Amino acid sequence: MPGDSHPAGSRVVSIDFWRGFALLTIFINHVPGHVLSAYTFRNFGVSDAAELFVLLAGVSAAFAYARPFAPGRRLRVGARIVMRAFNLYVAHLALVMVAVAVIGGFVVASGDTRVLGWYHLDLVTEAPVEALVGIALLTFQPAYLNILPLYVSLLLMAPLLVMLAKRSMTLALGVSVALYLVTQFAHLGPPVWPGAGRWSFNPLAWQLLFTIGLAIGVTLDRGGARIGRRALDVLAPLYLFVTMVWAQLDFPVSLEVWPLPSFLWDFDKSTLDLPRILHVLALAYCATRLPVERWLKATPASAPLILIGRHALPVFCLGTVLSLGAQVLRPAFDGAVSFDLLIVLMGFSLQWLLAWALEWQKVGWTADAGASDARSPAPASPLAPGA
Repeated sequence: MPGDSHPAGSRVVSIDFWRGFALLTIFINHVPGHVLSAYTFRNFGVSDAAELFVLLAGVSAAFAYARPFAPGRRLRVGARIVMRAFNLYVAHLALVMVAVAVIGGFVVASGDTRVLGWYHLDLVTEAPVEALVGIALLTFQPAYLNILPLYVSLLLMAPLLVMLAKRSMTLALGVSVALYLVTQFAHLGPPVWPGAGRWSFNPLAWQLLFTIGLAIGVTLDRGGARIGRRALDVLAPLYLFVTMVWAQLDFPVSLEVWPLPSFLWDFDKSTLDLPRILHVLALAYCATRLPVERWLKATPASAPLILIGRHALPVFCLGTVLSLGAQVLRPAFDGAVSFDLLIVLMGFSLQWLLAWALEWQKVGWTADAGASDARSPAPASPLAPGA
């Protein structure tokens, strides 16, 4: 999160940096047993990269859509958001097909069909028609492939949330909180099919974190300075410290507080229980109290993560495929530390090269368009989700 005030409409590189950081963290965490997974920040608190990613998605949506969402343009901007959701939907379908090919190729080569069950892909062979329909409906989500369906759902909610935010930020947050509470008390959520249960990431609950990010983004886009409160300066780091110690001690004490509803004290990721929201917000608040933006602009070493965060969608898709490939190959090396480090080196390098190529292509197109129009290239567009 940014830690400095900035001119309205200018690009905030710290958002790209933290999104790149979240993508690299997700890549490592998607290789179970990886030697570095014990050092990702999910082991030092009660939230992880998914919460950070969704919070930043809300911030990014504000940069991309809130300002142009004005009378006379609302339908056009709403259509842009829906088309963005459709692009993510198509990317998810392509990602599932590639993942099936990677896992299926390993099964064909090894003859070990148990692997299909590990990734919930056994339904593809047991009930192929139902599985294909479920994939198209987003109700069948193989393991490690459930983030993009959440993002698609959030973007489909975004036109209404942006409209409410333009009218009143209090109204938008109030509606979002109300939906979150109804979801928790009524146990609402999209179903899994074929099969039983609900989505791994319930969008009706996760929309609250997205809306909070939207509120932060609108404030930043209006040129708002960082927020500071003496009480929060004490409570936020104290909460982070207590949860870090508690997590490092492997949660030795239960926080069950009956008769309070469980979402107030539990840590369910699917329904995004309150302690997880508070943890990622405490992390974001502490980051805003530091001059992160200025540090990043003065530190060339941060450029790779910034670039990766700028092209989040294709990098995420590549990282997911690479992590699945690493999962099926890793047992052959008996969890060797050298192979784990090679996974990170190769994975990060390939993701950075993809981001670099996309940026090079984008800059080339902009320069060509500027030359053909006989004028200077337009400045970079506001931060777009997954752009």
